[in-house]
Amino acid sequence: MGQVVTVLVALSLRDALWPLDPLLVCLPLVAVSPLVQFTTHRWLPWWADSAGSVLAAALLLARPPDGVLDLAPVLLGLATAEITARDGLREGLSVAAIGQVVLIGAAIRPGLVGAPLYTLELLLGFVIGAMLLWQMRALVAERRAREQAWERATTAERERIAREIHDLVAHSLSISLLQVTGARRALRDVGEAGSAQETAEAVAEVDAALADAEQVGRRAMADIRRAVSAMADGSAERHALPGAGDIAALVREMAGAGLAVEYDEQGDPGALPAAAGLGLYRIAQESLANVVKHADADAPVRVRLSVTGAQARLRVSNPLPAGRPRPDGLGSGLAGMQARATQLGARLEAGPAGGDWVVDVRLGPPARTGHGVALPCGHTVGKAGTA
Repeated sequence: MGQVVTVLVALSLRDALWPLDPLLVCLPLVAVSPLVQFTTHRWLPWWADSAGSVLAAALLLARPPDGVLDLAPVLLGLATAEITARDGLREGLSVAAIGQVVLIGAAIRPGLVGAPLYTLELLLGFVIGAMLLWQMRALVAERRAREQAWERATTAERERIAREIHDLVAHSLSISLLQVTGARRALRDVGEAGSAQETAEAVAEVDAALADAEQVGRRAMADIRRAVSAMADGSAERHALPGAGDIAALVREMAGAGLAVEYDEQGDPGALPAAAGLGLYRIAQESLANVVKHADADAPVRVRLSVTGAQARLRVSNPLPAGRPRPDGLGSGLAGMQARATQLGARLEAGPAGGDWVVDVRLGPPARTGHGVALPCGHTVGKAGTA
């Protein structure tokens, strides 16, 4: 549009608008390039885009205006600025050099006044185009950086949600498996019962175990539905997330379902930050779920939590199954625990040690104890035997 207006003013200065003059061909010369690009939605090469403007300027400069003022050289500056901003510095310099040749040719003939000023116009057009080019590149780089940051944030949020749902489902299934195992054993007792009273007691145990499994399943479904609803519209009711202080209740729930588990606690878990407490809780939850999936049903599990100020250590151990050692590769559960530990800045070690499978998490600087990694014996806050 700027080039078309410039050509109209230059034609007016030459009295070439009316009556019809051959110089009117300059109008389609500068209009054809934007028209082609607009209709085809494709950029023309820089040389094809600037050819019309350079030719129009040359034709106008071949017939100087009656006065001193002339806007024909401005057409060359505008073309230089456009090509520099769109295609780059080298292409812009090429158009400026061609424009300078046109100016030199016009200066050889009498009538062109102020040729050095027009050369400065070409230089100004190149500088303006370079500024626009750098600005556009900066905007593109900023947009790309924002898109990458959005993708990273989206990926991190998806991984967090996946870990939460995985931990929730794994915990619920482990409880249900324990309840089903207890019901299956009680069914065997029904078949071996020698009296009506023993049969009734065995049936009651089966009913209680299946009822507990049903309750756990319904609670898991409600939690999953609530989590999905929160992701969908964010209007779900908010609930407090568990922390390190809830590990004792988690152990009691697993023990009530039939897992042989002992829990020792030292210090005040409630003193830990909420994020650290949630991470330790989820790691303990996943560790106990893995015990149910991989260990023997009657294998004793030891859970120990020690908190000293901002330092904490969680250790979950259980005997490896005889003849069927647990794999030490990073599955989805272990990978999730490792990710949680990394987010907390904690150190997590999981693998076989002395015939046991041990998950050891240390938060904060390593505590100085007389027995290295061993925890001192604390008071037992929860203990259950085999159901």
